[in-house]
Amino acid sequence: GASQNIPRLRLIPKDAVTRTFNQKEKLISMFHEAGSPQLIVGGRGTVWILTFVESEITPTEVPVHVEEKAKKDCERAEKGNCDNFIQMIERIENKILVCGTNAGAPKCWILVNTTLQRSSQGQIFTILGENVISSSPLQSAVTIAIEDNLYSALSGNKSSFQRSYGRKKGIKTRDSWLSNAEFEGAALFPHRDRRKDEIFFFYNEVNRSAGLDEELYKIWIGRVCKVDQGEKPASGDFWSTFLKARLVCGSPHEPLLFHHLEDTFVVREEGQTETTLYGVFSSPWGTSAVCAYSMNRISSYFETSKFKGASGPVPYPRPGNCVPPDSSASLAKMLSFIKDHPELEAVIYPDEEQPLYVLQMNDTYTQVVVDKARDANNVSRDVLFLGTAKGKIHKVLRSKEQTVIIAELSPFKKEAPVTQMILDATTGYLYMSTEFEVTRLPLQDCSQYHGNCWNCILARDPYCGWDAAAKTCSTVSQKNHTNRLIQSLDSSSTTQACKAAEEKLAQDAIKKVSVDRTAYVYLPCPLRSRHASYSWVKDNKVYPCAMEDQSCTLRFGQQTPMDEGLFKCTAREKGYKEEIAGFEVALSSGGIPELALMLSGAAFLAITILLL
Repeated sequence: GASQNIPRLRLIPKDAVTRTFNQKEKLISMFHEAGSPQLIVGGRGTVWILTFVESEITPTEVPVHVEEKAKKDCERAEKGNCDNFIQMIERIENKILVCGTNAGAPKCWILVNTTLQRSSQGQIFTILGENVISSSPLQSAVTIAIEDNLYSALSGNKSSFQRSYGRKKGIKTRDSWLSNAEFEGAALFPHRDRRKDEIFFFYNEVNRSAGLDEELYKIWIGRVCKVDQGEKPASGDFWSTFLKARLVCGSPHEPLLFHHLEDTFVVREEGQTETTLYGVFSSPWGTSAVCAYSMNRISSYFETSKFKGASGPVPYPRPGNCVPPDSSASLAKMLSFIKDHPELEAVIYPDEEQPLYVLQMNDTYTQVVVDKARDANNVSRDVLFLGTAKGKIHKVLRSKEQTVIIAELSPFKKEAPVTQMILDATTGYLYMSTEFEVTRLPLQDCSQYHGNCWNCILARDPYCGWDAAAKTCSTVSQKNHTNRLIQSLDSSSTTQACKAAEEKLAQDAIKKVSVDRTAYVYLPCPLRSRHASYSWVKDNKVYPCAMEDQSCTLRFGQQTPMDEGLFKCTAREKGYKEEIAGFEVALSSGGIPELALMLSGAAFLAITILLL
């Protein structure tokens, strides 16, 4: 686990480009293609095409109305939500497919530039969407497009994972394999032998047999083969390679587990074989954890694990094998076996059998995306961007020794859960949304770490390094700065990166205050880094301070009698020492000092000093 499981910095991004929508529009889905300046957003009865040019957004509105018959049927049945909520936007067969709930009778439309495709008779062209998305706006759509085929995971009472649209025929899971599943993600896992390519999907199920102290949900990984053509010559519409296994975020040796999956992201660097699954998980007690899993290890479990509940010999070839057997008799045995025994005995724990970290603050994670960033030494680093329930973004470095939350970013104007995130590594931007806002952030923002070498280095941001010649914190570029930028991303070498330094306060930065001897006095010290340690010192005497939201405050009172003299607040972090605040305190015998604030209804004085 990580020791740095709170954000080091809290930042408001300077270069965020944001658009706010009214509450009625209710943003649900997003679509973006790498390298494009456009983001397509789906909401209530509308698709918005947002074009980003520098710090401006040009919006184009495309109405996607609910069909009148579907709306009347919905209202007659008193189902509620009788509108068209755009749940999915994907590119299939060089077409952008837009699918909405259509008052409980899902439909899909084809988006052509900024209009919906029409038939030769001039009517808007539609496609049945009941196999593509759920009929309820309360159940988010999980879809993945692979080689001009669309795969859909439908949550709810009739949950299924199916090949729902495209060139290949539609096939799905059996009802007995899933029970009221709640899908959170899907991913393709390619092999050198493309016939062995696997499609994984990740979901929660209510644990109906849970006791008082047992988990409320079970988390599963389902898997099918990309080449799967369904059962034949039988009914032909069920997967012939479906298998599933339990996924756990936690340690097999400790009782604390995170039982609910919130989101997943699978990342693989081009040209490399190692693929990593990242997931964000929650517990019934309102805490979040981040877990990482090797997809190569997961794939091997599906190839070798025993089958749960199976007795007697296992058919050969092994059920679930992506390369089908030669004989129809062998295929029939495999299908019969999988029908009754799709679950594996293997329980998949995270790498190192523990979470990367558990979030230590009053917020929870809702979304995750991951970038493969090249640092100043051309070493690949995993940088996680995690959306929270309060509309924050955590920028996280997974290093060799620990996982560090570099910063907490606040890009939105209104506090609301982050619902969608798309990372474009080609252009270096992160797109994200809540129900009310859409924003674009640059992955690289080194200006936030201005000042000196230490401020830049201690950030441990792989996108940034200290340019000693220019004396600035600069963006890492393999073409320009690599050879001269200083970085230290692993904690063992941080203290060697910059010259030993001690930043002292200038004399004119020390504030002089005069206070009454009987007053209760608060001296604030702003938190520059939440990974630093802070202390107040006067004449070599160390005073305790209270860590608050934005300050490490020195409080005088009955426990700490007031004294006069020069008080300095000092921060220490990884060999760097900096004086943050200083107060020259003089005691007076009476009267209300100029900087004192009389609190109404209280019998004491308090000094509040704001540092800019």
